[in-house]
Amino acid sequence: MTSADAAEYLAGFLGVQPMSLDRFASTIDRELTFSPGSLEPVWDAVEPKLAWREGYEPPALGQPGPRIDADQLELPEDLPSWFHHPSSAGYARFSADTLWLIDGAARYLGELLIQTIGGRWASGSERVKGYMYQNQPVLTGIRPEPVSPMQTCSVLAARSLRQRVERGPQTLTDVYNAWSASARPQ
Repeated sequence: MTSADAAEYLAGFLGVQPMSLDRFASTIDRELTFSPGSLEPVWDAVEPKLAWREGYEPPALGQPGPRIDADQLELPEDLPSWFHHPSSAGYARFSADTLWLIDGAARYLGELLIQTIGGRWASGSERVKGYMYQNQPVLTGIRPEPVSPMQTCSVLAARSLRQRVERGPQTLTDVYNAWSASARPQ
């Protein structure tokens, strides 16, 4: 993807932000107040709705998951715009409904961070081969390095589905607190 293509993609991603957040709010039946205190009830509403893709069995921790072929997926227009397959982040392991929950939670977390501590959405770009967030929506200006709400929310979803056996943040509040504690001074 060229820089111009990445900028166009980001503009499209941000263009559907209000619609995506409305969809998310109605799915979890919560008002999105964009306050740090809202993160706990939002995540509490998300967690019971999370699910693996039908037939997916998570591997033992540290082991690669089974390959999910593109013909096993929904049509691209039925999935969030940032979803790519094959995904190095393993998004295909989640049900389509869970991908939409990840989308909404990530957009909400991102907007809340922007409103409360600053930063902005940007297209991830590094000149390093295999950069994980290349051309993906990330937040910049919060920490020294870009952060990915999409990747982070997928990790939270997986931890929740595995009954929180892994260390690290477990909720949106945990992530918000960690990222805001290490935020760059504005």
